[in-house]
Amino acid sequence: MKKNKGLKYFLISFGAFGLFLLSFTIIYDLLIPDVCFYHVNEMNAFMKLFYSAGGADNGHPGPNFLNFILSSFIGGLVGYKFYLLIIRSNKK
Repeated sequence: MKKNKGLKYFLISFGAFGLFLLSFTIIYDLLIPDVCFYHVNEMNAFMKLFYSAGGADNGHPGPNFLNFILSSFIGGLVGYKFYLLIIRSNKK
């Protein structure tokens, strides 16, 4: 299969969007089963890095901008690697 830019950008976008959804739904629910827990308890360093609990969220932790950027970047890399895998497997 020859290189196809449309397929490449589709898979990168699909990977970024897919990991973004995975991060903001399933991983969020696994890491934070009770959002009201952080009303009286402090978040650890890992949680502070990827989640913020400010007044806009009423004290509940929510994904921050770094979480968005990192999820999109890693998802894009996964999509790109999948594209390379497809290209290499169809060359044979």
